[in-house]
Amino acid sequence: MSVIVYDAKRRLMVADSRAYSGSPHPMGTKMKIHRITDGPFKGALLGITSCVPGMGEEFKQWVTEGMSKEALSPSDPQLEALLVQTDGSVIYFNDAYYPSGPLESDYFTIGSGGKYALGAIRAGAHPLNAVGVAIACDPFCGLPVVSLSLDPADANQLSLALPETSVAA
Repeated sequence: MSVIVYDAKRRLMVADSRAYSGSPHPMGTKMKIHRITDGPFKGALLGITSCVPGMGEEFKQWVTEGMSKEALSPSDPQLEALLVQTDGSVIYFNDAYYPSGPLESDYFTIGSGGKYALGAIRAGAHPLNAVGVAIACDPFCGLPVVSLSLDPADANQLSLALPETSVAA
């Protein structure tokens, strides 16, 4: 339903934008990567994938409010998420509110297109091109490609609509 890549060396998070409707039917686009602007994780990057419409928004709000155990809802979140804190540490969530990490790796990929992006990165692709490869291989991923840098100097989101012919690494 998505592809999100985090390149720890570049401090760059990249994602597709295809909105998932619960079926192969396209439903438009949406943001899957976010900069947390308030709360204890202010400045962190959050990438969320879910097959449940609205789950990403709910999870983002929960993180923004500080990840309180009292505010857990629903009890069985169906999601995969990466939280990259301002110090560069990476926290992973998979179908639970319990964080795993900090994790160490040069790059992380999540979502249904994650395996394609991982292969492209291992073959030497830039994260933007790796997301393009995932879009080409996974029908549940789609343009436009968006990115966020962890560094505050680049607080503006970059949005790229890769041409169909340039999605391969």
